[in-house]
Amino acid sequence: MSKNGTTSEGTRHYSQRPKLESGAGEAHMGDRRRALDVTRKLAKFVHDLHISDLSQEVCNQGLRVIRDTLGTMLAGAVLPEVRGLAEMVNTLGCSGRSTLMGRQETVSPHVAALVNGTGAVSLELDEGNQFAINHPAVHILPAALALAEEQRQSGAELLTAFIAGYEVAVRVGRATHLREAVHPFGTHAIMGVAAAACRLLGLDVEQTAQTLDLAAGMCIASSQTAANTGASVRNLVTGLTNHNGLLAPLLVGAGFTGEPGSLNVVFGRILGDSFKDGGLGEDLGREFYINRNYFKLYACSRWNHAPIEAMAAHLARTPFEAEDVEEITVWTYDPATRLSWGDPPNGYAAKHSIPYNVAVRLVRGTNDLEAYSEEVVSDPQVQAVARRVVVREDPKLTAMLPDVRPARVEVKLRNGSILTESVERPRGGFDRPLTEEELKTKFHRLARIALPEHAVEGLEKMLVNLLELEDIILLSPFLQGVKT
Repeated sequence: MSKNGTTSEGTRHYSQRPKLESGAGEAHMGDRRRALDVTRKLAKFVHDLHISDLSQEVCNQGLRVIRDTLGTMLAGAVLPEVRGLAEMVNTLGCSGRSTLMGRQETVSPHVAALVNGTGAVSLELDEGNQFAINHPAVHILPAALALAEEQRQSGAELLTAFIAGYEVAVRVGRATHLREAVHPFGTHAIMGVAAAACRLLGLDVEQTAQTLDLAAGMCIASSQTAANTGASVRNLVTGLTNHNGLLAPLLVGAGFTGEPGSLNVVFGRILGDSFKDGGLGEDLGREFYINRNYFKLYACSRWNHAPIEAMAAHLARTPFEAEDVEEITVWTYDPATRLSWGDPPNGYAAKHSIPYNVAVRLVRGTNDLEAYSEEVVSDPQVQAVARRVVVREDPKLTAMLPDVRPARVEVKLRNGSILTESVERPRGGFDRPLTEEELKTKFHRLARIALPEHAVEGLEKMLVNLLELEDIILLSPFLQGVKT
């Protein structure tokens, strides 16, 4: 497959793909036809988008998201299992220009995407988008950055490809209603990875459409209960999504084909129980969902954030102690009710437990990284409070999605009084944003976990001028911690 977009041998033109199967029923064939149209709309948007099409507001937000995600990538790189994965490079792949965060060796884009994507999500501080019900940046940036380094792309082209992929991922995610047992990671975000990769490789609309159909068939069906039980395979799924999304356009070039209309089949019938593709993509280029994301303050699932802030509001208004509490009821929305387990076995599971997060806020007054240490998770007082927390769905709160992610926390004290606090819009979202200073502080705090101060300072300056970088490889020494 050539970079200039010409169709290479083994790549079938979009219009020459297999005909829809006969006898499948008019409704099913209609679903496929719509999905084919949607895929082509998405592909055309990815191909046609230019940096000049992006407003200053969109560019600035894209740069904020990149900076925030690089911070999580760097901090996650020091975790033992991520270091172990990085040390498997001789087994996993070939040499290349792509950076492993905080390390001075470089590897192939696919290995870098796998390792850095896994590390980036492991601390649960990565940004997200409530309209996708997913975390687009952590699924896309590790792969896009790795490929941009290998291809010696400019900073402007990296930003354009990243935003194109982000917008594709959000729209496919918004159209998908996942089955209850399926965790969002590893699912529809692969469409954003594949889109960004196609853009960086210079593929044409037909090749991009074929890649998107193929990528949909390369999803990993991750389990919601893996996160609840503290299994870090859920983090690996993010790395694998980055890896597979990069692989998709190469497989198309090798002659592999995707299922025509695969979006509706995979996201509407297999991983999800419906795929609402009506109008999907009509607002591409006009509305940018990257402007409607959220950044995390607390090192846990976003579904915990409104309950955390409601408990904080309780303590600010009417201070009480843990021993004063008889019962706590958290009223929230579906699917946040999935985080109802009150006895997390380890720190990672604690990040996916509303009872734990409310309890640790009451007992310790914080939900920072240290709140999920094994010492705090095993604290008898935190455990005792968590066992007194009940999580229930309020259909009225569910009806407020996706624009609002609310929670109501009722505290019944032993003296018989009942206190109620509600939070509709937790901090960090587009509708209640963090300040630029808060975002910078978060970036520095996380990046310094893996890098010396001089590298963090240099990296921040380079990111401010990302659009002026003619070669993204100039960023690499700072990500590696090399003295420049």
